[in-house]
Amino acid sequence: MRATCILLCFFTFLLVSSAHPGKKKQYKPCKELVLYFHDIIYNGRNAANATSAIVAAPEGANLTILASQFHFGNIAVFDDPITLDNNLHSPPVGRAQGMYIYDTKNTFTSWLGFSFALNSTDHHGTINFIGADPIMVKTRDISVVGGTGDFFMHRGIATIATDAFEGEVYFRLRVDIKFYECW
Repeated sequence: MRATCILLCFFTFLLVSSAHPGKKKQYKPCKELVLYFHDIIYNGRNAANATSAIVAAPEGANLTILASQFHFGNIAVFDDPITLDNNLHSPPVGRAQGMYIYDTKNTFTSWLGFSFALNSTDHHGTINFIGADPIMVKTRDISVVGGTGDFFMHRGIATIATDAFEGEVYFRLRVDIKFYECW
């Protein structure tokens, strides 16, 4: 009987001590940054200006035109300019380098894995991103999983939004980065 009472008291203590009355704690970012990256996909006629290329496609598809059915199966790599504003012709502050994989058959989504390599007077280093991108949603969050230089071991969230879209050749993403772990 005594052992049952002790166990009951112990579990009651655990239950009460794990409850957090009141509001959920709101965390403030330790650093914020807004950048734009500009992607010009190679279409067979724009080699001089292209900053990305399809490197894999479904069987029978070609590598200069995105596949039908929501581009499912296409993999593209990119080396895109990053700017501080939404003008493609602004001076670049770095490069966005990585890949996106179109991974769904019934809507436009992709999986992103990329780095921002920054080399400007204000920022020097890399920021690494990874995550799903449900393209049709106005704003999407992807994980910031680390970095180097000014961003050494930083982690947080990047909210991305498609800022411009011109057919299947050009798009621009606004990337609002909030770091919650800064070293």
